[in-house]
Amino acid sequence: MANSIKTTGQLREFLVNMLIGVKDGLVENDKARNLTKMAAQINESFYSEIKIAKIQQEAGKVSAELGLLPINR
Repeated sequence: MANSIKTTGQLREFLVNMLIGVKDGLVENDKARNLTKMAAQINESFYSEIKIAKIQQEAGKVSAELGLLPINR
């Protein structure tokens, strides 16, 4: 997928572009509000994964590479 977001930096750039789009009248406020809510959930997921990795490392365990944390165990 050519337009996929693969890094946190790309996610931030996308959100900034949406903010500029709202300012310029190119993106509707409702659409921007929904994008903001989704981005907040993604950010919470990043935070949770980092917190889990830190706890695993403090316990002397090997933590999963970020983005590869299993959710089915």
